Amino acid sequence: MQHKTQSQRILLVDGLRGIALLGIIIAHALGWFIAGFIPEKIWQVYAQDVPSTVVSYVDGIFISGKFFTFFSFLFGLSFSLQFSQRKADDAYFSLRFLWRLVILFVIGFIHHIHWRGDILGIYAFLGVFLLLINKLNNQWVSVLAIVLMLNTPILCRNLYALYQPQASVASQISNDANNDTKAQERNFYTLKKGSYTAIIQQNFKDFAFKADFQWNSGRIFVTLGFFLLGLLAGRRKIFEQFEAFKPLFKKGFWFIFTINLSIIVLFFSIQASVPEAQLPRWFPAFGELLFSLHTVCMTLMYIVGFALLLHQPRWTRLLRSLSYIGKMALTNYLLQSAIGIGIFYGIGLGLAGDFSPAWCLVLAIVVFIGQILLSKWWLQRFCYGPVEWLWRSATYFSWQKMRR
Repeated sequence: MQHKTQSQRILLVDGLRGIALLGIIIAHALGWFIAGFIPEKIWQVYAQDVPSTVVSYVDGIFISGKFFTFFSFLFGLSFSLQFSQRKADDAYFSLRFLWRLVILFVIGFIHHIHWRGDILGIYAFLGVFLLLINKLNNQWVSVLAIVLMLNTPILCRNLYALYQPQASVASQISNDANNDTKAQERNFYTLKKGSYTAIIQQNFKDFAFKADFQWNSGRIFVTLGFFLLGLLAGRRKIFEQFEAFKPLFKKGFWFIFTINLSIIVLFFSIQASVPEAQLPRWFPAFGELLFSLHTVCMTLMYIVGFALLLHQPRWTRLLRSLSYIGKMALTNYLLQSAIGIGIFYGIGLGLAGDFSPAWCLVLAIVVFIGQILLSKWWLQRFCYGPVEWLWRSATYFSWQKMRR
């Protein structure tokens, strides 16, 4: 019975990874896998396209910024499960985990110089803090998780900025924005039309841009916060004792849904009734707080909602299909980037911006279904995905069993 419960728990977690990967490929495909600035004239081509307009609204509400948090939660959960399953006499768990992070960083570095939207290097860096914070009790971890998920450091910084002299700050921001726009437009066309060498060189330079974005947007804090939420879920054995948590999950889902819906209605009401120039000075900071809360609520809705859905017996077939891609999450994440580069970048077909976001959505879903079929075929023959196998072999300094 215990083995069956553990198997169901692993299947559910793998299924949630599959859902997260679906959201990630949709988010990336809707921006033509550019992972950065896209010139306004590109967007304007599709401004009157009704399907693309609908997709853009769906992206803003349901996709953008919500699935990197989902994936981050699962990373923290995986760490917690590894930690709880370690042998009592395993004195080298921490060192081995640190070594795994080093290998992950190397994979992430190689990935980044080909596609600058990589998150693996960030996960490897933040994983060190996850290992340290794991020494704290649940109360402290809960407080840190809430503070970070709500992007509190950046909210405090923005509140402080309200009391700074505005004229000089606005002038500097305007100049910086003009310079950044020109540089980023050049970067877009380098990706769309450039050679392999040009793309590698630009992405290498973009490490600085990426670090600046992660810090100034607060995304690095939010990512760590969802790591900690996953750590707590693992400690509480939520997926091992899912039946016991189902009543709480059902109540929690509707509570979070109500909060989230209220935030969305408030945003649209303000947008429709108050011109941007008439908004009070403090509103941007308030808006960021609401957006952070919306992101947290939406992510929790996905985690709780999909867990409840996939746990039902009639959804077992879908769960198993999603679990195939989830078991090879690292390989499939990298494969998505490779496909995106091949379609949208100059070293491939160079189609970035050449067809609408609506068609990009269709493409993402087709690719995802293909990944499910490929993953199922692969796992019927092999124990691990190819990148997972390399990662595991490098961790233990020996080639792991591959064929079933």
